[in-house]
Amino acid sequence: MNILYLCDEYPPGRHGGIGSVVRLMARTMSAMGHSVVVAGLYDWGYGGEDYFEDNGVKVYRYRMILASEWFKKQDSIRVRATYKLMKLSKVLHVDIKKSLSIYKENIEALIKKHDIDIIEMPDYHDYRRFASNYISPLTFSAPTTIKIHGSLTYIYKENNQTVPEHIWQMEHDMFEEADSICSVSKYGGEKIMDYLDLEREVKVLYNGIDTSKLSDLPDKDENKVIFTGTLNENKGIYQLLEAWNTVHKHNKNAQLWIYGKGPVQKLKAILNTQARKTVHFKGHVPGEQLFRELGTAAMCVFPSYAENFALGPMEAMGSGAAVIYTKRTSGPELIEDGKDGLLIDPADINEIANCILELLNDKGRREQLAIAGKKKIIEQFDIERVAEKHIVYYQEVINN
Repeated sequence: MNILYLCDEYPPGRHGGIGSVVRLMARTMSAMGHSVVVAGLYDWGYGGEDYFEDNGVKVYRYRMILASEWFKKQDSIRVRATYKLMKLSKVLHVDIKKSLSIYKENIEALIKKHDIDIIEMPDYHDYRRFASNYISPLTFSAPTTIKIHGSLTYIYKENNQTVPEHIWQMEHDMFEEADSICSVSKYGGEKIMDYLDLEREVKVLYNGIDTSKLSDLPDKDENKVIFTGTLNENKGIYQLLEAWNTVHKHNKNAQLWIYGKGPVQKLKAILNTQARKTVHFKGHVPGEQLFRELGTAAMCVFPSYAENFALGPMEAMGSGAAVIYTKRTSGPELIEDGKDGLLIDPADINEIANCILELLNDKGRREQLAIAGKKKIIEQFDIERVAEKHIVYYQEVINN
């Protein structure tokens, strides 16, 4: 099968969960003997090569017309100010429309060149944040399925925010035009159909991880707790740090290791003086290093408010750590509470603290959950098993 994945954040470079998910799936499909192409329209400051091959995957990076080195340092004041000025003046909007037109031509050329059988594209496209008004969705000559990871409408609604009308309409029309729709979670699929007032069948195709990298890991540090993810409100990091004050009060040996980018000084202010000494902010680290770190932890905690089947909890379970995850969104689709992990309400500070303390103080219980969690990941979420389910689905889309 000849597969084209559209992805605007393929590693290396700045990327989020979608980039990681697409790369693993693309590499797996290629290893299984399929011809795989990945292409995307990259934002104004995304670096990297325009074309490269990655484990047999052909990767094309197309650029916005106004893309330049000026935008490379995304977090700098001058770049943020430039974005704001260009958005207000609608320069970005004009650039998006022109760039999308050229991008569509490029994709059609790839479809012809590589004899593409099917296209999978995500529901999230970052350029929509900068569009000043409605832009028609892209459609292509090959059968196209949209995979729900969490669109802008989904993110706005999950955070109880008003969705800009033009964004809602763009995403509504995008889904309406698609040949088929799939989702990385049942929760996400149902919610986005509701939020966009659509009645479409949505196939659930969970994410997977590469279990071939799992091995016998070193002895666990019984006092080590890990959190991974972007340090923002959606991930529940603020509530976790509030709970950590209680954890430290009752267990002086416990240590919290935090991997991810965010407002570290603001977060440290949540901790009392003594608890602060036991929390280690490590920033962003490469995936392989993070995987090793997860393997040394007694447990990992993910008190998320908005999640759509993230990789972090799966990787933690696969690494043999006991996992505490959210009761909300797609959490119960991954973990059966009390059997292969624990589920908590991210808004309940006491529940977070009590669950952490329970597992810190009960090694037998902790190891029982860790063993069951790892077994579930290997049996149900190995990337090759997941890829096989995708192939069956792709063939159905092509046939229809």
